[in-house]
Amino acid sequence: MTAPAVRDITEDENGGPKGVVLIMHATDKNGNPVPPSSLQAVEVTEHGEKLQIVSGPTIARPAQIAFVVDSNFHQKQVLQLEKETLEGLLSYFKKERAHALVMNYGTDIHTSGALTEDLDSLRAFTRSIHADTDKRNETILLFDALKEAIDAVREASGNKAIVVFAEGNGYGNSVRQQTLAFLAQKDHIACYVVLFADHSFYGTKAIRRYGWDLVDLAPKTGGKFWEAGSDARKTEKIVAEIVRETSSQAIIEVVPSVSRAHAFHRICVTSSKRRLQAQTGYYDGSH
Repeated sequence: MTAPAVRDITEDENGGPKGVVLIMHATDKNGNPVPPSSLQAVEVTEHGEKLQIVSGPTIARPAQIAFVVDSNFHQKQVLQLEKETLEGLLSYFKKERAHALVMNYGTDIHTSGALTEDLDSLRAFTRSIHADTDKRNETILLFDALKEAIDAVREASGNKAIVVFAEGNGYGNSVRQQTLAFLAQKDHIACYVVLFADHSFYGTKAIRRYGWDLVDLAPKTGGKFWEAGSDARKTEKIVAEIVRETSSQAIIEVVPSVSRAHAFHRICVTSSKRRLQAQTGYYDGSH
């Protein structure tokens, strides 16, 4: 898994470079989450250069999660499956005392409100979601909805994540996909993506048409993506994997390399005898 956070690489108040917060995941050989305290010899490298670790890795609680559901006209055949999958996740995160909110988008964006521990109220909101009815309106506010989700969780304390159920198309947005990756990394928010559609995703060509922007976003933020299509059996497995991924989500702060204005820095995180996945890199400068 991959994802580093985005920070300006400038000097802090003590004259040294600001740290960069990266999202990482640690698991055993069976894929089960392990506590960061069990890790040994953690190293973060960039182009072979070992970066100084300032703090971590640590897991912060409670989880702070925004669930974003695609309800545009073209999703009408799979919207019920999206909603049922989300309700399954809400049941789990209620036990974990997570704070969450639910958003849905199409021609407009609707939200359940601020982050809340009352996940029963989120189930009621989820059940009220309906698909757009005007098939002539091609507006699909995917990126604008993700920007609102980032804004909703960015100031929260704890591990922050966005879980997106979508086909991946977006039209008429005021926010660019590249900006989303920068903002999510800046506030160390992992983006997990599940591609839902009433058609099947057949390889890279189809994914590039329907959901490539989301597939590209996930690893850059320390998240992951799955293809559900319209298969309920797949979603059962995906729910379990999302739970594992969010449960293992940790942060580690490192001293970045020399600044290259507005560049994307690729990194690698390793640990002795453990499987680690981290965001693929981080941006420096403004974007």
